[in-house]
Amino acid sequence: MRDRSPAAIGFYPGNKQALMEMIKECYLSEFGPKSLPKVNPKGARKIIACVSPHAGYYYSGPVAAYLYRAIADDGKPDSFVLIGPSHMGYPGASTMVEGNWIMPEGRVPVDTALAKAIISNAAIILDEASAHRDEHSLEVQLPFLQELYKDLKIVPIALGMSDWETCEEVGRGVAEAIKGENANAVIIASTDLTHYGMMYGYAPAGTKPIEKVVKWVHDTDGEIISKIETLDAQGLLKLVRTKDLTMCGAAPVTSAIVAAKELGATKGMKLQYATSYDIRGSSDAIVGYLSAIMIK
Repeated sequence: MRDRSPAAIGFYPGNKQALMEMIKECYLSEFGPKSLPKVNPKGARKIIACVSPHAGYYYSGPVAAYLYRAIADDGKPDSFVLIGPSHMGYPGASTMVEGNWIMPEGRVPVDTALAKAIISNAAIILDEASAHRDEHSLEVQLPFLQELYKDLKIVPIALGMSDWETCEEVGRGVAEAIKGENANAVIIASTDLTHYGMMYGYAPAGTKPIEKVVKWVHDTDGEIISKIETLDAQGLLKLVRTKDLTMCGAAPVTSAIVAAKELGATKGMKLQYATSYDIRGSSDAIVGYLSAIMIK
């Protein structure tokens, strides 16, 4: 059994009580859904896959809250397949087939049966726990999930820079495993959208006036969101690559769209979008955040 210690405390509070309070604030924020979630045990379970941001809760938490309220309304999945980028530069596609993720609110076990099935259907995905050791993009999803589901299980998948063929194999492998195991699972692709500013070495629209910059970020992210809403997986990856956009989780979202369509999704839907400037007024570095669902 392999246990993974937290690597992202600071993105969220390490103290359990403070964490619960911050999550509550995210839901009730001006940029959040303004109401607390309640799991509907008779939910329709139409959500197959979704997109969630992964910045510090102070910035992206209200946008993420929209997603987790929607998941709660939709019912009670048993497992979540989490697909996120490897900010640490770990190559390829890697999962964990056993172990627990240690969190302030308790342990989150890996769904071993589903993880093994995914590897069986996508040989490109390796059982490589070390790829997750220092990565925050999936970990920051867990406190929101733990607040909703006390017995959840996960399959974490980290994706490095990936081409279309890799994304397609990962997505199809996840879908085939979910079908083969008859799993009541939701796929969560973790990404932030445009990263703008000198901190990122990326300022194609300049730095002033700020209104012009923020509009450019909104418009650019709008192109990305359109690809997600139309479930255009290949188009999304091509857009990000050909325009050299700074969306960090293009490959995870591409894989999630592939899987969602294989599992019967017919459309994507934006729940909330905002930038760090919209939420906190910080202009030195501006990042776009999205919550979206893919439904049947």
